[in-house]
Amino acid sequence: MDGRALNDSTQASAGHTSTARRLSPEARAAILTLVGGALALAGLILLAGESPARVLTLMLREGFLTLNGLGAAATRAIPLCLIALGLAASFRAGIYNIGADGQLAVGTAVAVACAGSVAGLPFGTGIALLLIAAMLGGAAWGAVAGLLKVRFGANEIVTTIMLNYIAANVIGWLVRGPIQEPMRMFPRTARLPEILRLPILFEGTRISAGLIVALLAVVILWFLLTRTRYGFSLAVMGLNSSAARFSGLSRGRLTGGVLALSGAMAGLAGIVEVLGLHGRLQEGFAPGFGITAITVALLARLNPLLIPVAALGLGGLYVGSAAVARDTAVPFPLVSIIEAAVIFGFLLISVLRRKA
Repeated sequence: MDGRALNDSTQASAGHTSTARRLSPEARAAILTLVGGALALAGLILLAGESPARVLTLMLREGFLTLNGLGAAATRAIPLCLIALGLAASFRAGIYNIGADGQLAVGTAVAVACAGSVAGLPFGTGIALLLIAAMLGGAAWGAVAGLLKVRFGANEIVTTIMLNYIAANVIGWLVRGPIQEPMRMFPRTARLPEILRLPILFEGTRISAGLIVALLAVVILWFLLTRTRYGFSLAVMGLNSSAARFSGLSRGRLTGGVLALSGAMAGLAGIVEVLGLHGRLQEGFAPGFGITAITVALLARLNPLLIPVAALGLGGLYVGSAAVARDTAVPFPLVSIIEAAVIFGFLLISVLRRKA
């Protein structure tokens, strides 16, 4: 072997060694976890009597590659986007709001209870007032958790989760009592008048004008969190609470304010879902939206501009998963495992890229 060939061989070996060294033990463990999880998932699908390739193809096609699938995914993404925007604000501040489901429910109930008072107003005015009412209701419910944290030092993760249960029971009582539909047969309210419904934007789909509300919210929250002193204050508090305190920032005021903001966005998501899709308040009208929106916010790395993309991705995944449960022998619980595995994979890849 001549000197040049030996030198090339040495450089190639050094390059492989350098590449191996660049992977930390945590990164290698993450890769092994991802590969192991994928193999285990493929095994479960095979045990169900289906081909993993067929299941994945069906999920992607029905969720993202057809007009009906994209329309359904966008419809699902609208409330997820709105909730995730509020969660991104609170997570940036180091305040972990797990109570978006309760804030959504309370804000929606407040707005629906006000519907009779605004139904006679001109088209658009009543809708705008209901959107504001839902935001105020959600903000108030979020502020309860803020008050408990600031005044008594209660952990916001625990309090927001417990407030979810309270809100769920309050909604159950309301739709079986004070605001139940006139026939008193179903746990839901009467259908809202058409003048208070959000119009459908695209014929043949269920995509309502809530899409416009969501996109406006993205722009507003992006500006608020990245171009204002308030957004900078939240980031400082989230990165270093001691530095925030020494710089004169009021941790109590920021905590209460960001939980109220997060609750307001959840309430807005709830009323947009009702006015654009269901037309009435009923139990289970937004199942698990708050928890799914946490995933959306994390996938987007708390970046408001990326949240719509992540929300659409989760919406398409949900639609594709439903198609898998409908058209294959894969049982629905396994579909949920598939969905969780895909989400986990995205998060893991995101972490690996950040470490690279």
